[in-house]
Amino acid sequence: MGREKRLVYAASFESCYFFRLLYYMGTQYPIMGALRMSYPYRHELYKRVDEAPGKEKYVILATFPEKPNSDEINDAFLGKPRNQAKKASGFW
Repeated sequence: MGREKRLVYAASFESCYFFRLLYYMGTQYPIMGALRMSYPYRHELYKRVDEAPGKEKYVILATFPEKPNSDEINDAFLGKPRNQAKKASGFW
């Protein structure tokens, strides 16, 4: 019973910071962007932009209320709109 309570207590913890570099599939170079979250703010998706030789910067692409999945990340990099309720189409 004591161990169970400790496990439930540990599972109640939330991450206060998250950072991950994003690469093209199957590679570790070049860096495509980064995903970052610092509590209590949202998850932020950044795109890496090359500037003058040897310089780079990260530009924010999108924010997410929860950790985005790979499809949401890919859509943001491709500039696709987020999943929205489907609009009625056709004549029905």
